[in-house]
Amino acid sequence: MWTLLGKLLGGLVGGVRKALPDRNRQNDAQSRINEAEVSGAPRSFLRLWRSFLGWMLSLLFGWEVVGRLIVIPVFFPDWGKDLPPSALDQIMALLLGMLGLGF
Repeated sequence: MWTLLGKLLGGLVGGVRKALPDRNRQNDAQSRINEAEVSGAPRSFLRLWRSFLGWMLSLLFGWEVVGRLIVIPVFFPDWGKDLPPSALDQIMALLLGMLGLGF
């Protein structure tokens, strides 16, 4: 009885594995597609502009979260009164939109 149950479960697991896509093969195929797209593309100003904007938004996000909320109040409490209002909402909207995560 146990051998019959083992064969049934083994066949069920094997069928499920065949039905589900192989992630490693999908990742390899997607990597090859990405490399083919980038290799033939000329250097464009748009790619440089996007990377520059991504770095600037990331640095601004770091300033707003770490610098403004943690470093300034702990080490320089008097400076906190003179800082302009936070722009975290606008930075997050731009950064998440650029990453394709929506607003």
